[in-house]
Amino acid sequence: MSHSPKQAVIIASFTALILAIIKFTGGIMTGSLTVLSSSIDSLLDFFVSIINFFAIQKSLQGNDDAYHYGYGKIEGIAALIEGLIIIISWFLISFFAIRKFISKDFIIDADTSIIFMVVSIVFTIGIVWYLNRVARETDNLIIKSDALHYKTDLFTNVGIIITIIIIKFTGWYIIDVIISLLISAYIIYGASQIIRSAYEILMDKALCASDIKKITDIIEKTSQDIQSYHFLKTRCSGKDTFIEFHLVFDTEITLFEAHTVSDTIECKLKSIFPNCFITIHLDPYDDSNIEACDITRFTPDNKKSA
Repeated sequence: MSHSPKQAVIIASFTALILAIIKFTGGIMTGSLTVLSSSIDSLLDFFVSIINFFAIQKSLQGNDDAYHYGYGKIEGIAALIEGLIIIISWFLISFFAIRKFISKDFIIDADTSIIFMVVSIVFTIGIVWYLNRVARETDNLIIKSDALHYKTDLFTNVGIIITIIIIKFTGWYIIDVIISLLISAYIIYGASQIIRSAYEILMDKALCASDIKKITDIIEKTSQDIQSYHFLKTRCSGKDTFIEFHLVFDTEITLFEAHTVSDTIECKLKSIFPNCFITIHLDPYDDSNIEACDITRFTPDNKKSA
């Protein structure tokens, strides 16, 4: 059974809200800063998921007369917003940790805190498993970002329980503040990874080296009629992949024959990249070092001497 990104975001939204309520209640009842800090993170997760829902809804619309390449880049914008919101979470957690350290208010109900955090971990494990599954099926950046975010929550929740157990048996309440600061550091690291992914989409980063190798292998091995190729450019926008390049043929080959070769290459590329848009320019000579529109030097009579 397949799951859509929109369905995944809705489930993630409700899960984040439930986690925020559980942790906030636990933080207030027990006086634990780490639990309260985690509740702030979950509340921000909820708002992020709401943003992601509208982003995914828009990105799946496809192209139209106003946006010929579709709305895929909105995934990058949403991921960027998510990263910035996570930074806000980091700031709030750090603020409360420093304030608690200054006030020396270290009273914590350890047993109750552990109960609340165990319940939170059960919910978090479920949503991490589900989001990872949807991310594998859809290769959606928003879902990948959400999955990474909840995975960091899972590790921090386990860390919180360990912290509370240590406090319970040692009475070292200062650990509550120290762990909160460590959690905030881990959160800022996760935010930097999400922002980096968003930046790569918005700046049209090329496909990875292994994918480029697949493309060049197909170009080089499809036909002996291809003399060379150049101007290979690739990028991704949401679920779509865009590939463009120039193919150089001998002038003796017919346009029909050259077009047949380019069609063969397109079919092979689309078998590897399903949501792929390919633009192939057919050249009678290698114009990679020629000024645009400077075609006077290259005619059938003088191309060899140029």
